[in-house]
Amino acid sequence: MHDASDPVVVIAPDGTVVDASDDIGAVVDRDPAALRGDPFATVLTDAEPGEGYERLRERSDAPDADVAWGDASLPVRTEHGPTSVLFDVHAFEVDETQYLAATCRVSEPPAVADRELRRLRAERERVERVDALVRDVTRATVDADDRRAIERVVCERTTDPDPHAFAWFGRPRLASSAVEPVAWAGSGPGSPEGYLDVVEVRTDDSAAGRGPAGRALDTTDVTTVTDVRDAPRFGPWREAALDHGFRSTAAVPVALDGTVYGVLCLYATETDAFDGVADALDDVGRIVAKAIRSSEQRTLLYADTLLELELRVTSGARLVEATGDLGCTLSLEGFVPSGDGRSMLYVGVADCAPARVLDALADAPSHARVVRGTGDGGLLELSFEGDDIVSTLAAAGARVDTATVAGGEARFVVQTAPDADVRGLVDHVRRRYPDADLVSKREIERQPEATASVRDDVRDRLTDRQHTALRTAYHAGYLEWPRESSGEAIAETMDVSPPTFYQHFRAGERTLFGAFFE
Repeated sequence: MHDASDPVVVIAPDGTVVDASDDIGAVVDRDPAALRGDPFATVLTDAEPGEGYERLRERSDAPDADVAWGDASLPVRTEHGPTSVLFDVHAFEVDETQYLAATCRVSEPPAVADRELRRLRAERERVERVDALVRDVTRATVDADDRRAIERVVCERTTDPDPHAFAWFGRPRLASSAVEPVAWAGSGPGSPEGYLDVVEVRTDDSAAGRGPAGRALDTTDVTTVTDVRDAPRFGPWREAALDHGFRSTAAVPVALDGTVYGVLCLYATETDAFDGVADALDDVGRIVAKAIRSSEQRTLLYADTLLELELRVTSGARLVEATGDLGCTLSLEGFVPSGDGRSMLYVGVADCAPARVLDALADAPSHARVVRGTGDGGLLELSFEGDDIVSTLAAAGARVDTATVAGGEARFVVQTAPDADVRGLVDHVRRRYPDADLVSKREIERQPEATASVRDDVRDRLTDRQHTALRTAYHAGYLEWPRESSGEAIAETMDVSPPTFYQHFRAGERTLFGAFFE
């Protein structure tokens, strides 16, 4: 009996429960052991005493008859409303005593089944609609010219053809803790764009910072509100949202690899509009973040003029603290970015032995080795857990031209696109290094490079692994004579096997030589 596929109750001739299968609780919400000895009719809350047993006895008189489930049922109440427990009953004897075995299952009434079917259909339609939105946003952001166009087009696509009533894109501002709306789109009751005139969104611990947008920016998780009328943390915006016809909302972080570009806030005129679609909305956020990053990198690569910024950091970085203690000077000689969190810095050391710098860093780097060294200088290979400041700047769309650390202070000269959001870039650095300062900003002309077209052509022909192998080998001294790093050491740095490194390196070499000789 305890191995039956459906719940089973065994009933004695006097109508009391003798035994019950372990899963009977799914039907009667009682512990099977606690049922023994109770009248079966009282197990079902809406049954009259004796009714259940007598009706089951009537069916047991003809156990072989073809009787439908509904012909032997009892009314009960569930969380969905009135329904029925349906029985398949047969009699059996033990020691000349006849017992009844009732196999039970719950049959939902048509109204409950229809309501559940409608709910499932609505959820499926939401998922299909947002999946189509993901594809549409992907196509639209590829064609956008710059960051502002990307922010505008994602708002337009998420409100046309009317999956949502209103959308706006906000950029967080660290200095003021405000989230600044920079693009919006939509139509509907109450002039939705006017909503932004009467609401404030922040990133601090105030009530205006603990809503969906603030939480999405803080956790980089999609945050939804099923019904704005009773959401506990939606108080500061409830009245304005209801006035504009909004009933549910979702805040989508636009972030990638630890870099937060902003938040996309969506509003709908019905409740539950974002149930079951958080994963798809998360895809939208990552697609937009990738598009913004690619746009900034593309602009930086081809712009005729650039912005040159000088940043200063005096605390919060282990390299800065090390120079203050040792009196040495560190300079960035190479940087090999990686999407797996193992970006490598090649740091030149002057005025002390590289080994002393490693001792001062203690366990701060996740990877560290001396590439070359003497008593008064050398080269270190370093990788830090999480983002170092060079990786942080690169992720924010800036290219580090020079970086020098000495006397407990780091200075970075970086180049970025002429239309870059400088305030946003500095805010991004300050999230990790709060004392970072912008020392200067100026526009410069890009210097013509005779080899630029050849280099771009070669880069396009290299795979990412080949490019990483060549760049790592170059900065780590593998191409020097005598070699400063072995192939095995480069392989360990790349976290691959030596044969894999050699394979990527040789393939990259062939591409480089081919560009020169062909």
